[in-house]
Amino acid sequence: MTEPDSRYVVADNEPARLAALHALGVLDQPRTTELDELARLAAYVCGTPTAVVNLIDTDRQWSAAAHGYEPTTVSRDESMCATSILNLDVSYTPDASLDPRWSSNPFVTGQLDSLRLYASAPLILPDGEVIGTVCAFSDESRPLTRVQLERLRDIAAQTVRMLQLRQAAAQLRQAATRDVVTGLPNRVLFEESLRLAVARSWRDLHSAAVVFIDLDAFKSVNDSYGHAAGDELLRAVANRLLQTMRASDLLARLAGDELVILCDLAATVDREFAVDSLITRLRDAFATPFELSAATVSVGASLGVAFTDGGSAEQLLARADAAMYRDKSNRRAKAS
Repeated sequence: MTEPDSRYVVADNEPARLAALHALGVLDQPRTTELDELARLAAYVCGTPTAVVNLIDTDRQWSAAAHGYEPTTVSRDESMCATSILNLDVSYTPDASLDPRWSSNPFVTGQLDSLRLYASAPLILPDGEVIGTVCAFSDESRPLTRVQLERLRDIAAQTVRMLQLRQAAAQLRQAATRDVVTGLPNRVLFEESLRLAVARSWRDLHSAAVVFIDLDAFKSVNDSYGHAAGDELLRAVANRLLQTMRASDLLARLAGDELVILCDLAATVDREFAVDSLITRLRDAFATPFELSAATVSVGASLGVAFTDGGSAEQLLARADAAMYRDKSNRRAKAS
């Protein structure tokens, strides 16, 4: 283990530990009833007024759940659990003021609190990384039994399983709504967003626009350089288009070389001007060739626009698609 210029010690596997913690995707997420219930159970088992699920990040302690306590993010220097994560067993002291591991901690000395009883079970992932603890504490000094400490360890194991389930659920949601090649929203997420935008336009006079984008010569890139190059091109196009859009616009991949943008337009906005400006930026984006691993390729795009002027989401998308084909026909006529 190495010790930085701080109160806490860092384990040798700190990079792997942090990577595993961040991969869970739970930091800075809203608290959930399920995790708060586990904190409440920990307090009940230990007979303490308070219990918290703490995750130890690079330089801070963040509380994912709590009972009897309104958690705040504190620095890792101030965290008692930053010491506890070095131990694969339960860390416990009936009186932290008499324990050299925590006697100078601000949560013990009175600077932040005056804790005495402290018990902390590590949150151990399957590969052995300790990402945090379930800790129970009180400002009164008293002992806990071996059975209580074992049950606290069981709650920590259940907490890890809960965090992993949340991660798996998030990954499933991602897989269901994201295009695997570009990472963009897929047709499912786009159509859901489009239906909401259309419903909103009926309700509060907002307007929405759909810009349908069909790439030119995409098949020739696949045929000449292979499907890996085609996938690389799609990612490059997506990245470039994202740089031309407002943060409130949604870019999605429908299928193949078909992309679509959903623009939410406030009632006070000149919608034709706003979308015309976007179209200009999109055409400019395709004016520069794309640098791929296999070659530098020039790819154009046909664009079609439709506004929410009545009709369903499906009809709006169909109108944008038809406008795109008119643009394709006009561009071919000019080129011939």
